[in-house]
Amino acid sequence: MSTPVKTRRGQPWTQAEIKLLGRKPDSVIARRFLRTITEVAAERVRRRILLPTPPRRWTARETRLLGKFNDRETARRLRRSYVSVRNRRIRFKIPPLRPLPKGKVWTREEDKLLGSMPDRQLARLLKRSFFAVQARRILFKIPKFDAKFHQWTSGEDALLGTMTDSKLAARLGISYLAVKDRRLRRGIPVVLAHRRDWTPEEDRLLGTDSDTKIAALLRRDIAVVCIRRQKLGIPNFYWLRRSGRERRFANRKPL
Repeated sequence: MSTPVKTRRGQPWTQAEIKLLGRKPDSVIARRFLRTITEVAAERVRRRILLPTPPRRWTARETRLLGKFNDRETARRLRRSYVSVRNRRIRFKIPPLRPLPKGKVWTREEDKLLGSMPDRQLARLLKRSFFAVQARRILFKIPKFDAKFHQWTSGEDALLGTMTDSKLAARLGISYLAVKDRRLRRGIPVVLAHRRDWTPEEDRLLGTDSDTKIAALLRRDIAVVCIRRQKLGIPNFYWLRRSGRERRFANRKPL
């Protein structure tokens, strides 16, 4: 009478057994430690240990699985690498399970408009969906447009276009997009003060007061006023006042 074969099925796994998982074939481990092949394979899969297999040809059944799952899940099911599954799918021109959404690339000009008007209005302007505009605005951490956030006065409206939107925004303490939206709504173009031709009346004002006050009076940049004054050889107002020559410069003839 033959003695029954002793088995270790269902017993706890030892460190020696765990170290061999994935390094030896499942059948070898099962025979060496008196376990079943199914038990060894299940333990290896539970620990997410891949079993290296030699290169093998693709079968028709494996090819039909491409695109039905994502590439990583297909690689796990077929016991192949992710790269080989992806290359095989691309070679047969099989789309992925979740194709990337097709959409227009956002431009820098479109990004600048985010938050300058309601998302639905901007979506109609850019011919995009409301959720695309909203997600883009949240991605860049741009606050939602609120027309009641800043109450514009007639004096502030008069400054629109007299300087760049960024400088006016810094002067009023509001966002650049709010200034730009207000200017575009009123159809006011940006007037670049440093490109205007200087008139004789403006030249006569140079040196009669500080460059800051003259720039505010002429609605020009301070640096532009300073460069114009130096180009004409007109000293600084404070130097003229200290030397007592401001009256002579104030009564000088136009250039």
